[in-house]
Amino acid sequence: MKKHKLLSISAVIMMLSVYGCSLDEFNPSGISTEQEWSTPAGYEKKVNDCYFDLVRIVYGQAEDTYLMVAEGGTDIWQDTNPDGTNGNWSKLLRYEDYGASNGMLNEGYAGFYGILSACNAAVHYADKVEGLSETRINELVSEARFIRAHALYNIVEQWGGKYLPLEPMNSPISVLPCSSVNDFYKVILEDLEFAMKNLPITQEVKGHVTRAAAYHLYAKACLTFSTYTDGLGNTTALTESESKAYLEKAKTAADYLIQNAGSLGVKLYDNVEAVFDENNNKNNEEALFIVCHSTITAYNPRGNYFNRVWKHSEAYNNNTSGIYLSGMTPSYATNINGYEVPKLAKGNCYMEPSKYMLDLYGEKDGRYKAFFKDTYYVNNATNSTKNGYTWNEADAQRYGLSTSRVGNSAYDITLGDTAVYLSRKTYTQAERDACRYAIFNLEDNYANTKSPLKFFPSLKKADCPSLYAGSNASKPYSSADCIVYRLGETYLLSAEIDWRLGNNQSAAERLNILRNRACKGHDHSMDITASEVTQDFLLDEYAREMIGEWNRWMTLKRFRAFESRITKANPQITKFDKNIHYLRPIPTAELLLIDNANEYQNPGY
Repeated sequence: MKKHKLLSISAVIMMLSVYGCSLDEFNPSGISTEQEWSTPAGYEKKVNDCYFDLVRIVYGQAEDTYLMVAEGGTDIWQDTNPDGTNGNWSKLLRYEDYGASNGMLNEGYAGFYGILSACNAAVHYADKVEGLSETRINELVSEARFIRAHALYNIVEQWGGKYLPLEPMNSPISVLPCSSVNDFYKVILEDLEFAMKNLPITQEVKGHVTRAAAYHLYAKACLTFSTYTDGLGNTTALTESESKAYLEKAKTAADYLIQNAGSLGVKLYDNVEAVFDENNNKNNEEALFIVCHSTITAYNPRGNYFNRVWKHSEAYNNNTSGIYLSGMTPSYATNINGYEVPKLAKGNCYMEPSKYMLDLYGEKDGRYKAFFKDTYYVNNATNSTKNGYTWNEADAQRYGLSTSRVGNSAYDITLGDTAVYLSRKTYTQAERDACRYAIFNLEDNYANTKSPLKFFPSLKKADCPSLYAGSNASKPYSSADCIVYRLGETYLLSAEIDWRLGNNQSAAERLNILRNRACKGHDHSMDITASEVTQDFLLDEYAREMIGEWNRWMTLKRFRAFESRITKANPQITKFDKNIHYLRPIPTAELLLIDNANEYQNPGY
């Protein structure tokens, strides 16, 4: 049977982004699309298009599967389903029965190619705009070129050297040619060099890219490309001297941003608690690049389908296999029967930190408390006085507590008081039974590290209860912004670059700034020496600081460290194949619509 010449999923998105409407649609203005885009207002709209799929598909308002793609299948995240039965989520986290048909890959792949299409159109039409100064045009096109570089960086690191269109689409295609990793990075770095020179330092519109972000991504891209000395994937391997040259470029950009942070409009918070304090979410001074979600429904691409990225790592699922108590119920209420209570929203409970991950935080490391939620509160009155919760037998048994508390008013918990505490310190059975609320030892959660239970601390970096949205806390959304890049990561990148260049003392000094910020009392007791800066230490430090920020999979790839780190930290993963899994599979949705599917798919899938 003859195969029809069809557009791929990504190409369809590109065509829609370029043309915006069908050829048959009535255009009352009589102005062509090209004419509109050449006007100042039209061109600004075209640049705004570059942000659309960042919000709509990749960072928040779809199913948020790109978080799993960017973080899952690594040393620090595990599957919450002990038998790996959570469909594509489990498959991706474990590399089991994992390939092109895994729908988890669709959003990131289609989303970034859609972003790329919008950016290509904005770049293409920049020299056709009339009525704007050259400076203003350069500022606007710099936004498009930064976002294009961001999209290409994610595409090439996840899927390798694949389709690299740089012009607007104007006809159907049935074959997707592959470009090398080198070709991708040539465009990425040229775009960012332009952006570093021309982006404004501040923007009137919140969420639009500023110059500081360009320096950060340039450093990250140069660093990442410098590691391709092994010719991984569709790459012409870099020589040692070429690699060093990219490292030096990365170092210059990272250090310029760190040394000039204030004049570039950002700062490193003095206390780690401030970084993801929900009160700072909408005006975060450490953030370099954010994707905005609005409290105003009409401003969101999917209306009332808000950001849900925080839900996948939330342990409270109102499910009796994990954190559940009759005295807790999904609710946005903040005052119940005259008692103040915190909001409680139902999460998905799909992914949990590995025991290795949680053990990385020492006693003095404030990042554990700043980044994780380990305490839940009563918000559902079950006793006759309606002021709190009285223990029942099922709840006592779930937490492994003596049933002597069942119906015993001495163990009643008042509304707003602690219901469940997940403890890093191991309490004795007697100590747990003596406490009114449920203490669950994390050691017990990870007694079987290959099949942990569902009593784990939830990552709260993107969890902002004051910004919960929707009318149903069992199906919650959030208007919290997604912080994609921040200055804290720049310090880590600078340290890694120094280490790769053999400057361990400088690397330690960079790391110690972050570590002392996280140190309780800021007394430098967490400082390290130059001799302690190793690959494993850097990967541990990236984990402590950056968990859940769309980085871990690409970080392990950059270090070529999947094998060693998975062996060290994640016994769930037994099917990782270094000859296959350093690249993600091209989704079936793409392959079904092109003629060169076998050639275009990555090896082993």
